[in-house]
Amino acid sequence: LWLMRQGIRVGHSRPYHPQTQGKLERFHRSLKAEVLQGKWFADSGELQRAFDHWRTVYNLERPHEALDMAVPGSRYQPSSRRYSGNTTPPEYDEGV
Repeated sequence: LWLMRQGIRVGHSRPYHPQTQGKLERFHRSLKAEVLQGKWFADSGELQRAFDHWRTVYNLERPHEALDMAVPGSRYQPSSRRYSGNTTPPEYDEGV
């Protein structure tokens, strides 16, 4: 809901189906293998720090074959769409 209010199109497709979710499935595979697999975290803060570090490495340091060995951060372009920032929090039915 929040994404839609920002004008972002939300697409849904079959989970675990590389033909329709290939990029996302590959991202999750890398995340699991490089951050989660075989590791234990003392608390959610430690896990968040591990995610934050991995995201920095993934986007700014690690070359990606699909980008001709460039890092994703080198391809980033700011959006021309303006961020409104004035969204109302989503409302849920009682008990949800």
